[in-house]
Amino acid sequence: MKQGRQEQEFLEAYDLYADALFRYCYFRVRDREVARELMQETFTKTWAYLQTGKRVENLRAFLYRVAHNASVDEQVRTKPQSLDVLKEEGGYDPADEGVPSPEQGAEHALLMRHLEELDEASRDTLILRYMNGLPVKEIAILRKEEPNAVSVRIHRALKLLKETMQIP
Repeated sequence: MKQGRQEQEFLEAYDLYADALFRYCYFRVRDREVARELMQETFTKTWAYLQTGKRVENLRAFLYRVAHNASVDEQVRTKPQSLDVLKEEGGYDPADEGVPSPEQGAEHALLMRHLEELDEASRDTLILRYMNGLPVKEIAILRKEEPNAVSVRIHRALKLLKETMQIP
């Protein structure tokens, strides 16, 4: 009975978090196919971990930790791709939710360029918070930090982004 419940919870987690994990991986590796592979690897490794009988308190945070580690491993194996290459390929649209207007594309490119200027911890924290919608407590678990430290990082990163983008 416990095995069936665990499998059901895992399948529900896949339905709930697969798209967000894909976006997270994509922002880290900037390659759609690699991001899909990393997302699939995340679920495969998590399932294997659960099958060993180990328990996970917060499955979403655990999945993000596995995805983070997998994307770091991938970045070590490959050379990072520049934002110029992304623009040449037509921009970023992982959800395929339609063609963005030229204004949206320009705004997105500007935001991505300024995000790249942030340190990795700040950039990842903003992506997790605002693009993936994770609460501060889960980001803290994922990053192995105190929630207060995560909140301060978010505040400082947003302030820096506003300054560099010249937003009043």
